[in-house]
Amino acid sequence: MSCGTKTLKVSSFVLDFLCCVLAALTIAACSYALIAFSHSMAIRVPCILGIALGALLFLSTIFGCIAALRESIRMTWIYAAIMLALVFGQITVIFAQPINFELLANETIYDAWQGQLYHRGSMSYYEIKYHCCGQTGPADYPDSGLRTPPSCYLNQNVTVSTDLYTVGCDQKLAQVFIKGTRWERISDWSVVGVELLTVIIAGLLAITLQNAQRRRLYR
Repeated sequence: MSCGTKTLKVSSFVLDFLCCVLAALTIAACSYALIAFSHSMAIRVPCILGIALGALLFLSTIFGCIAALRESIRMTWIYAAIMLALVFGQITVIFAQPINFELLANETIYDAWQGQLYHRGSMSYYEIKYHCCGQTGPADYPDSGLRTPPSCYLNQNVTVSTDLYTVGCDQKLAQVFIKGTRWERISDWSVVGVELLTVIIAGLLAITLQNAQRRRLYR
C-alpha cells in the first residue's frame, strides 16, 4: 500500500467516525425534541426527517468503513454516491423543512395557557423565567376571569404595580427560540460540510485504488 493510499484510508476512517458521531447526535437531538415538544406540529416533520437522515448517515458510515478496509473500488464509489445523495437530502431539508421556531413558541405557550385556564399553574414557569405575563399580555388574566398571579411580577412582588410584566409569553419565548435558529443552521451546515469532505476523500480513495490496480496490470 502506497503512502498516499494509506493517508486517504486513514482520512476516510476519521471522517466516517466524525459522520457517525454527528449522525448519533442528530438522532438524539431530534428524538429529544419530539419528546419534549410532543404537542408541536412545527418540529414534527423536520425532526422525523432529521432522524431518518441521521440513521441513513450512521448506516452509510459503516458501509464506508467496510469499503475502505476491503479496498473495494466499487464499494467506495457506491459509498461516495450514497454520501452525495445524503448531502442533497440534507440541503433539501434545510431549505424546504426548517424548524419554525416562532410557531413552536406560540404552540408551547398556547398549551401552557390552556392549562392555566384550568388552574394548573402552567404559565408560572414561563412567566418567571422569561419575565412575561399571560399568553399575549397581562390583560389575558382579567379577560379570562382570572386573578393576575405573582409570577407576572418582578420578584413575584404583587404590591408594586409597576413591576408587572407587560409583554406576553408567546412573544418572549418566540424571541428566545428564534435565537436558536442560528445554532440550528450552524449545526446543519457543519454536517453538510463534513459529508461533502467525506465524499471528496472517498472519491480520491477510489481513484487512487483504480490507479494502483492499473499499475499492477501493466507490471
